[in-house]
Amino acid sequence: MTVLRAILLATFTYLGYFSGQILSYYGLIGGKINVIYLTLAGLLTGLLLAPRLEYLYRKMVRKAEEAWNRLPPELPLAVTLATTVALLLAVLLTTLLSSVPGFAWYHSLLLTVVLIVALSAVAVRNLHFFQRDGNRRSSEKLGGKALDSSVLIDGRIAEMAELGWLEGPLWVPRFILRELQMLADQEDPVRRGKGRRGLEVLERLGKHVDLEVIDDEVSDQDLTDDKLLDLCRTRGMALITNDAAMVQLARIYGVKALSIQALSIALRTQYRPGDRVELEIIKPGRESGQGVGYLEDGTMVVVDGAARLMGKKVPVVITQSIQTQVGRLVFARLEEEGEEG
Repeated sequence: MTVLRAILLATFTYLGYFSGQILSYYGLIGGKINVIYLTLAGLLTGLLLAPRLEYLYRKMVRKAEEAWNRLPPELPLAVTLATTVALLLAVLLTTLLSSVPGFAWYHSLLLTVVLIVALSAVAVRNLHFFQRDGNRRSSEKLGGKALDSSVLIDGRIAEMAELGWLEGPLWVPRFILRELQMLADQEDPVRRGKGRRGLEVLERLGKHVDLEVIDDEVSDQDLTDDKLLDLCRTRGMALITNDAAMVQLARIYGVKALSIQALSIALRTQYRPGDRVELEIIKPGRESGQGVGYLEDGTMVVVDGAARLMGKKVPVVITQSIQTQVGRLVFARLEEEGEEG
């Protein structure tokens, strides 16, 4: 039994005993045996509720710790300093105003609250003055490439590094690490798995390329994507991502973006009209008589007149290749029909 659960159990037991004493004092129950019964009822209630209350308490503490870890390290320092100055000013003003008729303690309290809120707001808006020299945003260009959470969760970048296709320096902002850590601590197994996979990919990358964590904080940005793009623009870094929306935002910010997904599409075999391949027909197409198959790289091929050949591997001739938003779409015809024609 944990200390917290023991304290809760003792508390409920005492509440049962105390309620019995109160009821007995006012004559609502008679006999000491009823006090014992209420004490036992408190004990049983504690046995039932203590584990649940302990779970809720630990959950609240974990969420509070996560929220605290998300805060920039300079924020508590700024608020603490602002509160200290506000209290000193409150002491001075209370001393000066104490001789004013009608000035009471609650006026002093109100004045103190106003000073704390006002000075804390000023400190937060000027948070960069409280940052250490190593953490201040600098105009120094670092170069290299910054990684976002999507490319780390995807994982293919680790294989590129292991094969020697990726060179450093690679930079991982501290707020991206916090994002992965938050995902890894989630109760949802899917989100938790993504976070842990991202951290594992970081560990693999560190063994093959020059990988460093950068502590720059972009305090005037709220969204993680905006923070990352602003950091890349300030530090002169390229961005490696697997998010198509981030690639578009990077163009707006003037940041060079490298997409793993776009690279994988570009590396697929380029088929041209007249090329012959063997293809297994998997399912019917949208139009009547069409069959659909897939190349080894996952490219979908629509074959005219192949619906009757589902489940068979047949030779086809490429007739057209179209690049769409979701990838490349290839059209083909049966080779036997071309020979007959």
